[in-house]
Amino acid sequence: MPSIRRASILAGITAGILGLTALPAAAAQNRTLTLDASDPLAAKALQICYDAHEIGPAVPWQDIDCKIGYAPTAYQAAPGPEHPVGDRVLNYASTTVTHTLAWSDTVTSSDSFEVSTSVKAAVWGAAEVAVTAKYTKTWTRSSTVSQTNSLPVPACNVGWFSRAAEMGTATGDLRLDFASDAKIRSGTKKRYRHVVIKNSTFSAPTGKNDSLIARSRAMTAEERTACAS
Repeated sequence: MPSIRRASILAGITAGILGLTALPAAAAQNRTLTLDASDPLAAKALQICYDAHEIGPAVPWQDIDCKIGYAPTAYQAAPGPEHPVGDRVLNYASTTVTHTLAWSDTVTSSDSFEVSTSVKAAVWGAAEVAVTAKYTKTWTRSSTVSQTNSLPVPACNVGWFSRAAEMGTATGDLRLDFASDAKIRSGTKKRYRHVVIKNSTFSAPTGKNDSLIARSRAMTAEERTACAS
């Protein structure tokens, strides 16, 4: 009986040691790298994730793939920068003249990352799905508006339209989930299963609540040479 008990105790101790030594390996398989969007390594991680995803479907028997997800934590809609649209109109008459002015304006998006066009499309795909689902249905990467409007221009003035498109800006965390451990940092043997990129910001036109402003200024001395007043 004593010999059997001793064998059981030794077996238990051995199992315990094996269990303890297995923990670091398990932790390594799920290691998460946390970066800020301003870190150049974030763009590198996005490229690695994109490449893994492109390779994965082509080689299904290999455990290679990566998925991009976005979790927005804040969203704010506000007027974007005011900018001139259409042509300028010079009124040389001695009274105010109303001109009919046609214009077209395209407002595009911006984000935190300097990456290739293909990678940017993949990242924006994840951002659009998350932001549209949580905050708005009109958040898009590009918006083009074309209109014809009446523009009153005072005598001896130059007139034009300025536009401020409403921009929706989302901030949150991008998450990259690799199917197998991936090397992100150079000069280290560490590999990561997940990458979280904090403070990832995306700004895009909402397509609504845009402002069109009629602007004018007095002509310069050179412009006034043909002015009636």
